[in-house]
Amino acid sequence: MKKLIALLIAMLMVLGLFTVAMADAAPAYKIAIMTGTTSQGEEEYYAAKTLAEQYPGVVLHDTYPDAFSSEVETTISKLIAFASDPDVKAIIFVQAVQGATAAFTQIKGDMGRDDILLISGVPAEDPADISAVSDIVLANDEIGCGYQVADLANEWGCDVLVHYSFARHLSYETIVAKRDAMKATAEGYGIEFVERDCPDPTGDAGMSGAQAAVLEDIPKVMEEYAGKKVCFYCTNCGLQVALQQAIVNQPNAYYALPCCPSPYHGFQEAFGLTATYGDIEGAIKNLANYLNEHDAVNRFSTWALPVNMCMINAGFEYAQAYAEGKTNGKVDMDVLNQCMASAAGSEIELGSYVDASGTEYPNYLLIALEPINFADYVG
Repeated sequence: MKKLIALLIAMLMVLGLFTVAMADAAPAYKIAIMTGTTSQGEEEYYAAKTLAEQYPGVVLHDTYPDAFSSEVETTISKLIAFASDPDVKAIIFVQAVQGATAAFTQIKGDMGRDDILLISGVPAEDPADISAVSDIVLANDEIGCGYQVADLANEWGCDVLVHYSFARHLSYETIVAKRDAMKATAEGYGIEFVERDCPDPTGDAGMSGAQAAVLEDIPKVMEEYAGKKVCFYCTNCGLQVALQQAIVNQPNAYYALPCCPSPYHGFQEAFGLTATYGDIEGAIKNLANYLNEHDAVNRFSTWALPVNMCMINAGFEYAQAYAEGKTNGKVDMDVLNQCMASAAGSEIELGSYVDASGTEYPNYLLIALEPINFADYVG
């Protein structure tokens, strides 16, 4: 009997040591990531999913609804659910669609969770609003993209630049500023600038209906401007696939940049290519070869870096540093720059957003890269 009791005590001691070891190994914090579904942004969804698999128990991942503009409360409730977990020390929201400002205001105010680092990427709400409630905002240089699209259209000798958008997007300050920059630059080159309406994918027609409308409209535009070179641009992520599919088959149609410049933004779905997320250069080469085979290698461009994916990976690395007390407060530009360079594979210059009135938003950081020439990647 004494031997049995001694054995039980020994087992309990071992179990106790094992439990302590498990407690020591358990993560001391969690990092929440909110993205769209694959229909809204495949690369950011993949980036978050990959991190969740690599860091189980640390990374929480959820998605906002496809019809996010009409289901804002759902997005807000999901962000609030993240913050309701006391172990969550950071929330990374890419793309930060409608509801971000309301949710972050509630998290910091009503919930008193000022300890949570809040990072917004590709924000849909006005800079003054989102920068006031986010600790860090990461965005593409929208105005710079407007200049780039017009510059590329000019380099290609285009006669017309068509801009597709809809009312909801044209209520966004940065999208309007990008359109205005694109228009002014294009007209300065003598290129006719045409604004064309397309359905909002979050509306009644849904994504498939909006894509079908664009696929039908581009051949009509090419007939209207027969014999002329036409460059197309669209402000919506989900509609890039339709644009790319329609343009590649039109010899005088050109595609300067996706709305979120990246070698993964729509192209793989549009052309039936494998999305090699672990091999960016390989993805660009596959895309270049496809375009070359379809006599379109000199009619398309994008950025070499998947920026939205970079925002999530850099945001996660920075959030880890913050949660572990390795940053000087919530906004440590030295550490953030290191994280961005690590995620991108090279240094990225970050500039701050300045609105039309000259107001600067120091925590609203812009990413700008140069467009690539796909012909350099053929073979």
